[in-house]
Amino acid sequence: MSVLAVRLSATAHATIGRLAEAAHPHEGCGVLIGRYEGDAVLVQEATSARNLWTERLADRYDMDPADIQAADRSARARGLDTVGFWHSHPDHPARPSQLDSDRSWADYAYLIVNTVAGGSGDLNAFGRDDEAAGLEPIALQLEASQP
Repeated sequence: MSVLAVRLSATAHATIGRLAEAAHPHEGCGVLIGRYEGDAVLVQEATSARNLWTERLADRYDMDPADIQAADRSARARGLDTVGFWHSHPDHPARPSQLDSDRSWADYAYLIVNTVAGGSGDLNAFGRDDEAAGLEPIALQLEASQP
């Protein structure tokens, strides 16, 4: 597997929780910005993206390509990379669906957060390699907030 671990900054963690909770009862989604460190990624920021999947907002997402491009341009202008994507699973476990796996790419981290009315719950990290049938769990380290 290309990406074996995710280090998530406290700022990015808080942003994902806030955006995911705001999207509930629909799926929220966005881009993970940071840098690659060997077989790990350091996620420094998380962005929001529009969900273009309008028929099944509670259990599907299709990230607006314009939002991905804007996040990538912003990251590159600051010497950072797009290192992955996040999305929420409203009232459902934070593990990938078959569709999530089918639409994933190697060399990126995928974070899935469970949301319920009034909050967010589990946050899990996943990745895949070129030969994998789908997303597999990878290590997730939450960094402490800076004083």
